[in-house]
Amino acid sequence: MIKFFQKIRQKLVIEDKTSKYFKYAIGEIILVVIGILIALSINTWNEKRKQKDTLLGIYQIIKEDITTDIVEINDFIDEFEKSRKPAFETVLKGNLSKEDFQKHPEYLSVLNGFKDFAINQRGFELLKNQSNEMSIGKQNLASKINLFYNKHLIEINISTLEIMREFVYNMNEHKQFPWFSSFLLHKETEGAIDFIMNNPLEKNRIATYYLVYQIYVNELQEFKKNGETIIKEINSIH
Repeated sequence: MIKFFQKIRQKLVIEDKTSKYFKYAIGEIILVVIGILIALSINTWNEKRKQKDTLLGIYQIIKEDITTDIVEINDFIDEFEKSRKPAFETVLKGNLSKEDFQKHPEYLSVLNGFKDFAINQRGFELLKNQSNEMSIGKQNLASKINLFYNKHLIEINISTLEIMREFVYNMNEHKQFPWFSSFLLHKETEGAIDFIMNNPLEKNRIATYYLVYQIYVNELQEFKKNGETIIKEINSIH
């Protein structure tokens, strides 16, 4: 193609058709410029398409992360509602006999441990790395996702730390008593039962732990609710 244009230019020069030569040269320049602009447009379109595909892929990962988190939260809340919550409330109401504690080991375990929850952040980390390359129009959902994770990471981490603090405090209080090692190894519960039944401070510890646990559950329920909203918005992307 270049040789073709060169031959035309040479012919015009040889024939001394200067005006035609300049007109032709200008036309050729215009064609070259148009070609460059078309190439740049195609390249820009390809880059935008690639960026969109990458972003959609990240959104799908975020959707998978939140879906996995919600399944885990549902299991946690189900266990709390069916087992731990009734145990807390029954023990706090009092009027339990030794036989009640012996028949229901969960009554003695209300202060023992908890199932912690860690938010999956794989997609969120990818999104943070991608955010700088997004156009303004694509930042709306990304901003909502950023706010969602930043909010819940802080709140759930604080609740987790508070539960852990209470758990460690209660363990330190209990380990000074002779019955602690036997109770911990599930060998003998008589001493632990007497302690719960006769120590008024123990009921205060249980009430405090229950309150902290409820706050933790509420945080998880809010994560689930807001997470479902994010999933709906991701599903609405075309």
